[in-house]
Amino acid sequence: MRILKWIGGALGALVIVLGLLYMFRTDPVQMLAGKRLSGAEQPYPANWASCDQHPTIAVETQPDAPHSVTTICVVLNGDLIIPARDGSTKQWTANVLADPRIRVKIGDAVYPALAQRAEDIDMESFVAAAQAKYPQMGGNQGESGPQDVWLFRVAPR
Repeated sequence: MRILKWIGGALGALVIVLGLLYMFRTDPVQMLAGKRLSGAEQPYPANWASCDQHPTIAVETQPDAPHSVTTICVVLNGDLIIPARDGSTKQWTANVLADPRIRVKIGDAVYPALAQRAEDIDMESFVAAAQAKYPQMGGNQGESGPQDVWLFRVAPR
């Protein structure tokens, strides 16, 4: 009986600690969304070449109530492009459509920027660039490529 009380108390303490960690989180962790990105804010970069060294980046939306996610990125024709698979269902994409101000975290640097939905980008060009950066994506997306992928072009504020 004592063991059950001890296990119950330990589980209760663990739930409280995890709840507090979740409430006060900053950066996203893989699939778990975060809040305001941590790190030193830097001026908008002249180019995004450093993105190729990072498999994932973090994107923060809603400056007044920050919401951040982990995603991939591709540099295409000198522009930083952030895709959103199933873009019509994502909270962060809806946030960007409502307010394009974002902050992008690449490595330890955070850049204030704007995100604009880029419907003018040729999906085949984007997929080719993404497969060059992420060979594990493979080429088996079907004839029409992935469906419901929204692309966002990052621009200076």
